[in-house]
Amino acid sequence: MIATEGKMMRKSRKIISIFMSLLLAFGLSSNVLANSNEMQQSSIKNGQVQTSIAKQENLRKNKKSNQNYLNPNDYPLIKQGSFIDSLVDSMGSTHLLTYSSTTEYMDSKMEVSLVIENDDYSKDPYLDVNFYTASSGEISYIGTSTSYLGSYSGIVSLGITLDKSLYEEEPYIYMRIGTYSNNDDSYYSDSTYFKVVNPFYNGTSEPSDGRYFELISNESPDENTYESTGNFQINNEEYSFNKKINQDAYKLDFVKPFDPDKSDSKKINKNMRSIQKSYQVGENKSFWVTNLETNQDYSLTATLLYSGDHTNVWVHNNQLSKQQAEQLGKEFDNKIYRSDVTNFGNESDVDGDGKVNILTYDIQDGFSGSGGYVAGYFSPQDLYAYSTSNRAEIFYIDTYPLMGMYTSKDVSAAYSTLAHEFEHMINYNQKVFVQGKPGMDVWMDEGLAMAAEQIYLGEALQSRIDYYNSASSITNGHSLVYWDYNGDTLANYSLSYLFMQYVKEQAGQGNQIFKQIINNKNSNYLAIQEVMQKYTSNITFGQLMTNFRGALTLKADSGPYGFKGNTSFDSIKEKLYNGNYTYLQGGGAIVKAIQSEKEFTVPANKGQNITYTLLTKKDAAIGKPATPSVNEIGDSDLEVKGKTDKNAAIVITKNNTVLTTGYSDSNGSFAVSIPRQAAGTKLVVYAERNGVKSEEATVTVKDKTAPVLPKVNSVSDSATVVTGTTEAKASVTVKAGSTLLGQAIADAKGVFQVKIAKQKASTKLT
Repeated sequence: MIATEGKMMRKSRKIISIFMSLLLAFGLSSNVLANSNEMQQSSIKNGQVQTSIAKQENLRKNKKSNQNYLNPNDYPLIKQGSFIDSLVDSMGSTHLLTYSSTTEYMDSKMEVSLVIENDDYSKDPYLDVNFYTASSGEISYIGTSTSYLGSYSGIVSLGITLDKSLYEEEPYIYMRIGTYSNNDDSYYSDSTYFKVVNPFYNGTSEPSDGRYFELISNESPDENTYESTGNFQINNEEYSFNKKINQDAYKLDFVKPFDPDKSDSKKINKNMRSIQKSYQVGENKSFWVTNLETNQDYSLTATLLYSGDHTNVWVHNNQLSKQQAEQLGKEFDNKIYRSDVTNFGNESDVDGDGKVNILTYDIQDGFSGSGGYVAGYFSPQDLYAYSTSNRAEIFYIDTYPLMGMYTSKDVSAAYSTLAHEFEHMINYNQKVFVQGKPGMDVWMDEGLAMAAEQIYLGEALQSRIDYYNSASSITNGHSLVYWDYNGDTLANYSLSYLFMQYVKEQAGQGNQIFKQIINNKNSNYLAIQEVMQKYTSNITFGQLMTNFRGALTLKADSGPYGFKGNTSFDSIKEKLYNGNYTYLQGGGAIVKAIQSEKEFTVPANKGQNITYTLLTKKDAAIGKPATPSVNEIGDSDLEVKGKTDKNAAIVITKNNTVLTTGYSDSNGSFAVSIPRQAAGTKLVVYAERNGVKSEEATVTVKDKTAPVLPKVNSVSDSATVVTGTTEAKASVTVKAGSTLLGQAIADAKGVFQVKIAKQKASTKLT
């Protein structure tokens, strides 16, 4: 009965429209528009709520300090009808936000329509929508729309009207939405920011035309080198949180630092092995593990629930069932083991049992419900005779939150982590035990471990790309070669992953390039440099890093500034820096948009390892998109379908006004929703990509709707004409059985007259 009542409540949710006018005054400072913080009392009329706007002198701040909304390039573009974000307020209530549309309200005004869905009665009642422009390359405040939603549950349709003139030079409308509990709050309980296309933009392209970029790179492979850009300090100590990004993007792992020389520990060999017990499925064993919050080792007991050809799966505290442990172990035995060994090399076997142990438990990493968490780790000390060593090949896999945040667990969520951690084990064996070299630099080892994930999965790691797109630390010059344990480590994962994929594509050797890097005598950047010099010109590692940053910006189909046409990386976004001066760490880089080639200059006072590179769209071999090929459109159709270049914006206009927009997919196909159009309507369709517009295609809407049934006047056996009414200009045909008697076209009023020969009485005419 409780469930039934819940369904009834959901079905009876109010759908309320709130229309607000954004009152903006000309002549005022862009930061000072207001003299009141109080919102007038709402009044409910005919199911609608009309309010005035509280103009604000002091904008509320984001609760998360890492949400820096001042860089317009960090604003994600939200398409019409798309989900924006979910906000979780101070009472734990979730507000679901959707962008509906931006349409004409009257000649001089437009209306931005949003949808807010919230079924809770206990929630933060206030919601702000702050509006900004970015014509100067920096976010500039325009005004705020405030609404009180505390009285309503269900779906709220929010319409905000504002003058078109405010955005006539702006291709995008920038917005920041926040919830709060009362007017005295200085911070939003939660907030998000985004931009939408301005359909009334009078220009033809973005301010910089999107064609010219200045790439500034510190080509030093020394992570401890900071150098001035010459005219331009980075302090990124937190992750970039974006609730639209899959939880996989926040996966961390850990190769526990261990120096066998300092610890006076020897590698375990056959002479050092004690007589080891042979464990059977169902038996328990004690293991050393590490609390990653305190960096203290402690012991726990786990049960052997699977023993296969290559692995033993141990489970702590019944967190997995026997069936789940078998599922995990068989995936490793049958797929992951061979994939990693083929592409990276063999693991060690210090205990002589020929198997890898997988210990599953809740890794103590400080995870508190969101953000970064450790999905797994590998500890080289387990391969040595050390006091807290497990003296066997073993890696550790998380059960919470990796396999789920509730009682039910999905072990398949850990498969890619198995491939990742196994690469670390292989890498250590090859570099340290086989070659007798130091362990590989962390940023390289992690890039290879993520390559192992991609090989196993058979697809790009989109979560790492998504984090790259959202990370402000990367925009601000995050180093590729410095593994920032105390800062935005997740940015390092994204950069290392993308760099190794870039190296693979540029070398043209497929996945075998990874084993070549491991087999090289060097454990640092020189391994990559020497391997790449076999397949490209005598490129330095510094130049390779610069070209990589160029590829992330241009994504060219050929040449050094792209991924050789691999469409898996097409969703990478430009990361444009807006400051004037900074210091870049070795391996760091920033990209600035410039108006033209004439703006490209190299400061005389730059650091010696700082390079300036001019990037242009022609470097990417991106020309004008193909003219769209548009399918026939009928007067009952609700989509415009066709084909053009891949991943292009599709714009449909009617009478020189934008009717709607959409995007082509990775194959160039598109299907853009439109309102039903009358027969004879002319629609203009064009594609746009990287600020370049295609030729226009014009399509005329066809009359595909069958005419209404004609009304026919009586016909006698002496009649020589059939008369009646139907749809205007419709073609009328008269038949006797299958014999055609006559045809005619109805006039503008739908009246028709069809000449026929006299017919016998009782003849049926159609």
